[in-house]
Amino acid sequence: MSEDQKHKTVGVSFPPELRQRASERARGLGLSFSKYVTLCVEAEVSGKPPQLVMENLLPAGAPPLNLEAALEEGSDYGAMKAASIGFEDDIEEILRQEDICYSRFAQVAHLRTDFLVQHVDPATGRNLRIALECKYNVRKRATVTLGQCIILKSLPGVDAVMLCVPYLKHFDPHLSDTFAQQGIPIVTPDSLNPGLESLLASLAPA
Repeated sequence: MSEDQKHKTVGVSFPPELRQRASERARGLGLSFSKYVTLCVEAEVSGKPPQLVMENLLPAGAPPLNLEAALEEGSDYGAMKAASIGFEDDIEEILRQEDICYSRFAQVAHLRTDFLVQHVDPATGRNLRIALECKYNVRKRATVTLGQCIILKSLPGVDAVMLCVPYLKHFDPHLSDTFAQQGIPIVTPDSLNPGLESLLASLAPA
């Protein structure tokens, strides 16, 4: 086999910002970083702009990507993500002010929860753990949120699950009832501390 027929591994150095953008695009396409870079290089070598890699990955006969719609959806998603993180930051500040023991983005078995609140019952010395989920817009993902909370509640080491939302005004009563039936209280930032106290009291032995 001649030298030009052999496949060689070539190391490529990227500036940090460029590498980050490339990594994000690779994840969005479901590709490994190296596979994405290889496709970009192949596209450029063949005389095509690297941006066309996304179109090359579409199934045959699939309509072209609507970049305008993609930008609009990306903008909406970015705004919602920023609002969600801001909401979690607000909840963390409340937990700090109330001197509540917690871990943010804590791992519980194979899952993650926004906050894992821990409280030692003075009567028994038992460490109670409450998974606190924060959802800025739960109505758009009510089914996913309900399923996630039920699964968290079933995990060993989790004594209870609580859902925190920005407000309850105009909240779907059927949705509230469904969570209540599963033993998952819903609170707002204003009622978070009293809600936690009530939930901890219900977990204490009679």
